[in-house]
Amino acid sequence: MKPTIQKFSDAQIMNLLNGLSLYANQNNLSNKELAGKLNIPYKTLIGWKVFSKSQTPNIPSTKSIDMIMEFLTKVKPVNVDTINEALRRTGKIKYILLLLEDELRWFRDKTAEERKIFRKELNISDIGYISSLITMLTDEDKFQRWLALTNTKFQYFGREKG
Repeated sequence: MKPTIQKFSDAQIMNLLNGLSLYANQNNLSNKELAGKLNIPYKTLIGWKVFSKSQTPNIPSTKSIDMIMEFLTKVKPVNVDTINEALRRTGKIKYILLLLEDELRWFRDKTAEERKIFRKELNISDIGYISSLITMLTDEDKFQRWLALTNTKFQYFGREKG
């Protein structure tokens, strides 16, 4: 039996599936609706990596990959590098939020004296800016309005303490 040559690398396949998932999220599509748009059975879609909850998800066939590429190109050209960078940075932010919550929990559980030091050392405007930015990034319409209206910039670390 002749070995089959894989047309796409695992990384390319994952990028494509992540792009498809991103498209579905941006358009508020359920997996069933996405399967309908792709004209494939729902069970096929939820069997693929990214969409599967299975311990052993499937990799789409070459024919399916070609179909996904064609679909994504029609609906919106996909920049795989941008998708990868967005996913990488989102992962970093998740990690930072986990660290932040751990540090803030320490202050939550301490006395007013420790929280006084916290307030003295941090710039309240920067805290507000970061908090509102994180909140606004969760909704594109809110983000665009916030972006147009805000004139605050994160500046604490750019200053020398005297």
